[in-house]
Amino acid sequence: MNRNTASSLKFRLAFAALLLLGACANVNAQTAQASTGATPALLLSFDGQVNNGSASLNWVMENETNSKWFVIERAGEMGGYDSISVIYGINNANTTSYTFTDEHMLSGNNYYRLREVDLEGVVRYSKVITLYKNTTEAVAPKMSLYPNPAATTLNFSVESTTPQEVIVQVYNLAGVVLFTTQQQLSIGINQQTIALSGLKNGNYFLKVINREGSLQMVQPFVKMM
Repeated sequence: MNRNTASSLKFRLAFAALLLLGACANVNAQTAQASTGATPALLLSFDGQVNNGSASLNWVMENETNSKWFVIERAGEMGGYDSISVIYGINNANTTSYTFTDEHMLSGNNYYRLREVDLEGVVRYSKVITLYKNTTEAVAPKMSLYPNPAATTLNFSVESTTPQEVIVQVYNLAGVVLFTTQQQLSIGINQQTIALSGLKNGNYFLKVINREGSLQMVQPFVKMM
C-alpha cells in the first residue's frame, strides 16, 4: 500500500468516526428532550388596570403543561420586589387566562411582574407593568413583612410614634380571622415575629391595629411549605 492510499484510508476512517459520534450525540439530545415531556409555556400577554384603588392583573398562557405556580411580585417607587400572592398553574394545553386583584396598592407607582416556576424548578420572569395609585391621604405609618413567602415564622417591622399596645391579626382571603394576639410597641421601629405553624399553605393578610383605631396597617403575605 502506497503513501497516498494509506492517507486516503485514514481520512475515510476519521470521517466515518465523526459521523458516528454526531449521530450518537443527536440521539442523546432527542432522548433528553423526550424525557422531559414538556413544551415551554408561552406568556401571550400580561397587563393590568386600576379600578377603585385596586390593581387588576391579567395574563394569558399557551401550551401550559408544566407550570407549578405563578408568584405575583410588586415593587414601589423605592424599589425592591415583594411576593404578594401565589397562583397555581392550571396546566391547560390550550389558552388559559389568569386574573389577580391587588386590593392593597402602594401610593404612587406600583411595579408588577410574574415569576413563573415550572415543575422542574425553572424560573422565568414576565415583563414589568406599571400601575399608578393616586391618593391624597396623609402619609400613614409603615409596616413591612419578611420573609415573604414565609414558612414557619413571619417577621414584621412596624413604625410607631408613641408607646402603645396593638392587636395583631391574621386572616384569610375570605376575611375570616385565624389568629389574634397582642403586642407592645415602643416609639420608633419595632421588629416583631409571629408563628405560622398552624396555617396551611396559601394567601393571607396581616393586620395591626391599636385600640383607638388611629393606627391600622394591613399587608398581604404568602405561607408556603
